[in-house]
Amino acid sequence: MLVRRRTLVLGAAAVPLVAACGASPGKAAPPLKLDKTWEEALVTPGEALPGRARIVGDTVVLADGSGTGKVRLVCFGAADGVRRWTLDGSKPTMLPGIGSGWLSIVGPARYFSPITIQNPGVRPAGQILPIPYAAAQQGATTSGVIGVDVRTGDPAWAFVATPSATTQRTMVTAVAESVVLATVSAPYGPYFPAKSPTTIALDARTGTELWRADGVTGLSGDGNSVVVVRRKANSTAWLPEVRDARTGQPRWSGTNALSGPYEHDATAADFVLLNPGSERGVYELVQLSNGHQIKLTEKDATPIVVGTQPPLLVWDSGQSWWAKGPNGFVTQALPKGSTAKGKDRVGSLEFRAALGVGPYIWGELQSKQGSKKEEVIKYAGTVALDRTGAICSPPMRDGAAIADVTGNWLLLGLKDHLAVHRIRSA
Repeated sequence: MLVRRRTLVLGAAAVPLVAACGASPGKAAPPLKLDKTWEEALVTPGEALPGRARIVGDTVVLADGSGTGKVRLVCFGAADGVRRWTLDGSKPTMLPGIGSGWLSIVGPARYFSPITIQNPGVRPAGQILPIPYAAAQQGATTSGVIGVDVRTGDPAWAFVATPSATTQRTMVTAVAESVVLATVSAPYGPYFPAKSPTTIALDARTGTELWRADGVTGLSGDGNSVVVVRRKANSTAWLPEVRDARTGQPRWSGTNALSGPYEHDATAADFVLLNPGSERGVYELVQLSNGHQIKLTEKDATPIVVGTQPPLLVWDSGQSWWAKGPNGFVTQALPKGSTAKGKDRVGSLEFRAALGVGPYIWGELQSKQGSKKEEVIKYAGTVALDRTGAICSPPMRDGAAIADVTGNWLLLGLKDHLAVHRIRSA
């Protein structure tokens, strides 16, 4: 695998739209400046990077490639792009108490035209990064999970999930604050899990088994909670549950079946948003820590939960709100709050939220159709908005996928590389 890294230092030029940030007294967030600091060439398509690249403290951890024996797990300094450590999946790695094994970057597959690739999910639990392994590159083999110390790249522990050789594989499907959910299933391709899986909860610090459940697969985790789906008896449907991460005890059990784990929309800031049946207007929003279901007050547009302070549910799918009038910015504060419409934007601009941090909501801004010539704006880019819907950062006109964001760093997946930007006050 040939990978070249180029280091760039480019200042992002401000645009007039940024001045809109801060227009609403008492709710405004200060404008931001983005400086592109470095980039890394990828084997994985950039559009598939969300979930594969994470900011952990002052580092960026990346899983590039897919499968067994064709991957690398690498850690860079966030500020300079200097490589701190690499686990090369093209050769075996020594595992504590087991011997040698191969990195196995597998997970529920996602379709990115024109290819289907594994979506393993790189999610740290504190300073531990759980990664699947297999004892052999292909065929029937044992498999499990290793806990990699992010600071050094050394495996701190190893857990054998399948002690007997099998064609099934172990995947990391959810990570909470101190718990890792490892799901064993076959196949682990586009229709995962086509057969009944087994999910095992592990202590992230030690790799010790905490609980296990048959017919269950993990979806996500946050704090001391995990979201799972349990196969409905005598059915191909799945019922969602919120469980205590360390005990496995349910806090909330849904009654609306999911067709599959792909109907998990988002988990952030102690909330999960589910879309049973993948039908518009049919959503379930649950607070993880107490299992309370939150009523949604808007039903005719697609929401997304983002982990701002405090967390928000964001509606702005463009056409729905544009049809009601000017394309506004509609949110609902969580856990209690009613919908509020923020700043109107000229030109029927559409915003699709992705992630939130602090007072900012990051996503993709695109131009939409309009009846007047001046409304047809050729504009698209990755931006940060404040809670009024005002634009607070220069547009990144890359058509990029947002992989991760913190108060200091923004990771973008482009066609064939990862781009890292430093976030500063303008």
